[in-house]
Amino acid sequence: STVELAKDFCRRVGYPCLIRPSYVLSGAAMKVVFSDADLQRFLIVACQVSPDHPVVISKFVEGAKEIEVDAVARDGQILNYAIAEHVENAGVHSGDATLILPAQKLFVETVRRVKKISRQIAKELRISGPFNIQLLAKDNDVKVIEANVRASRTFPFVSKTLKVDFIELATKVMVGAHVQPASISLLD
Repeated sequence: STVELAKDFCRRVGYPCLIRPSYVLSGAAMKVVFSDADLQRFLIVACQVSPDHPVVISKFVEGAKEIEVDAVARDGQILNYAIAEHVENAGVHSGDATLILPAQKLFVETVRRVKKISRQIAKELRISGPFNIQLLAKDNDVKVIEANVRASRTFPFVSKTLKVDFIELATKVMVGAHVQPASISLLD
């Protein structure tokens, strides 16, 4: 909520850092800063940071891939999922990114870790319905950016690409109807 607090945080985690006004829903006004001078200029000119207009700051991992998981779970158990990768490296807002499904350039170990994290989140939150997870990966180190217990903008894309109606499956789960996981083949 102040320039000094922002500087303290960035120095503690190390530059570069990703800065985003907390009141902006998209990637508008999002910026990667590399120094105190960059940070101060951005916060004062672009954001007008204050207690009324705080910013979200996170460590920026250069050269990392962004990955999205769209899934449907019942009672914390994943029924169906899709793993997509962003064409652009991390730092481009997911709403502006180009997706590839199925993912093409992820290490097998990265995919294994993404699946494990997804199962853990579904189980811990006892999800019944749709959810989306955005993750960051570099050299098989996988971190969760955010998890949303709702259908994301990519659900229709995933449904059409995989020929499985994730929305219908999620709706049936949420109303308590009996459902079976759909058979998905990524080789067709």
